[in-house]
Amino acid sequence: MRRFVLLLSLLLLPWLGMAQTKAASEAAAQATALRRANQLVLERHYESAWKLLKVLDPLNVEPAVVLQKTELALKYYTDTDELKRFAFRDLKLLDLSPDSLRQLGQDTARYSFPVRQVLEKLQQQNPDNYKLDRALGDYYFTVQQCDCAEQTLGEDEVFRRTIKHYQQAHDHGQGDYLSYFALGYSYQRLGQFTESLAPFERSIQLRKNYPTSHLNLAFVYLELKDFEKARDHARRAQRLFPDAAHKEDAGYLLSQIEERIKTAASSPGLPKAP
Repeated sequence: MRRFVLLLSLLLLPWLGMAQTKAASEAAAQATALRRANQLVLERHYESAWKLLKVLDPLNVEPAVVLQKTELALKYYTDTDELKRFAFRDLKLLDLSPDSLRQLGQDTARYSFPVRQVLEKLQQQNPDNYKLDRALGDYYFTVQQCDCAEQTLGEDEVFRRTIKHYQQAHDHGQGDYLSYFALGYSYQRLGQFTESLAPFERSIQLRKNYPTSHLNLAFVYLELKDFEKARDHARRAQRLFPDAAHKEDAGYLLSQIEERIKTAASSPGLPKAP
C-alpha cells in the first residue's frame, strides 16, 4: 500500500508543478494588467482603463481587480445611474481637473457595475479581505457626497454604514488620510463630536498638510468649546488651502472662533482661553 501511495505521489508531482506554474503565471499576468490599468488612469485614459479591467475580470470575481474597478468607478465617472452603471471618458492630460469630470455632460452611463452588490458578494466569499471593507466605506461616503444612490436609506444610515466599514478596515490596517477624514466627518455629521476627534487627528498624522481635516477639526473643537484648539486648526486650514474660496471659508470660521474667545473671556462661567 505504501508503495502504491508513493507511486501515485510521483505521478502527481508533475501535474501539481504544472498547476502551480500556471497559477503563478496567471497571477503575474493579472498584476501586469493592473499596473497597466493604473498607468492609464494616471494618463487620464479612464475609459480605456475600465475596458482593460472589464476584460481582465468580466464576472467581478477577482478581489484585486474589483477593488481597482471600484476606485475608478467612484472617482472618475462622468455620469452614473445610482452608482450601478457608469460612463467614463479618455481625456488629454490638460483637458480638465478631475473635479470637473461631472460637468462634461452628454454621456450615457453604459458600463454596468453595481458597486455595493459586487463588493458585498465578494466580502461574503472573502471575509478576511478588509480591503473590501475599505472599498465599502468609500462607496457609502461617495453615496453621501453625491446624493445619487441609496435614496431609501436616509443620510444618517448612510453615515452609520460608512463608519461601520471604515472602522472595520482601520482595525485591520486598511486606511489612509482620506478614509480617516471620512470617518471623522461621518461622526461629525451625526453629532458625535468627541468620536470624530481621533479620526481627524489620525488623518492629519498621515497627511499633516491636508487642510480639510484641519478645517473640520476646527468646527469640532468649536462645538466642544475648546476654542484655542479650534483657532489653531482654523489658522492652519486658512494657511494651507490653495484657493481663495476655501481660504475665505476658513477665515470666516476663524473670525467666529475669535468672537467666541472674546465672549468667553468676558463672561464668567464660560470657558476662557488661557
